[in-house]
Amino acid sequence: MSKQLLLPVNLHEHVSFDNFLVGDNAQVVRHLKSLLLPNLEQRGSHWLNVISAPSGHGKSHLLFALVNLAHENQLNAAYLSFNDKHTLMPSMLEGLESFDLICLDDIEQLTDDLAWQIALFDLINRVKEVKTSKLVLCSGVPLPSLNIQLPDLSSRLNWGLSFRLKTLNEVQRLRALQMRAEQRGLHLPTEVAKFLMNRHQRDLSALIASLDTLDEVSLSQQRKLTIPFVKSVFDV
Repeated sequence: MSKQLLLPVNLHEHVSFDNFLVGDNAQVVRHLKSLLLPNLEQRGSHWLNVISAPSGHGKSHLLFALVNLAHENQLNAAYLSFNDKHTLMPSMLEGLESFDLICLDDIEQLTDDLAWQIALFDLINRVKEVKTSKLVLCSGVPLPSLNIQLPDLSSRLNWGLSFRLKTLNEVQRLRALQMRAEQRGLHLPTEVAKFLMNRHQRDLSALIASLDTLDEVSLSQQRKLTIPFVKSVFDV
């Protein structure tokens, strides 16, 4: 199967560090950017990096932003989500150590698949050996909670520099939601944003999904985002 599938041809070009609401995660963002400094000798020294957080905290956004930044700097970058592993083969990881940047998302999906675990273990070893590539992994659960069958892979993952994304507070979540709306050309009044937040509590992924729905319906009906309109869309 062609490694072209690993290239981020479908990544959203608008996704960047500039439109990631940092909150209390400035250290993570600074570190990721350091991996791509123009001078090879100046780049961050950590070749293996692990970011963990529950769904909706922005892990994939950070990987997309990192890949897009790599391309802006004329670097070769690959992205793969293990949510898609059922359509791929473990051999897809062979040769990725030749890329400047490798971003692997959703590694918690490998907990039931020994073949993929072995492939990831081998890739980590090759990346360490070549010393010219950066590997960034994202997990929906902390490393100690990963149910890895391959002990050597668990050991290798602990070689990496680990970060855990911090949850946005209410004000930051409000700003994140309005920022996403702005990116879509939508005006999301504060009272409407707060109504959506109360409906979905702390689930930022559900909030973004609601915004996608509202964007589509408001465009087709040429309606502004108001609380009555939101109630009519979601039948509440």
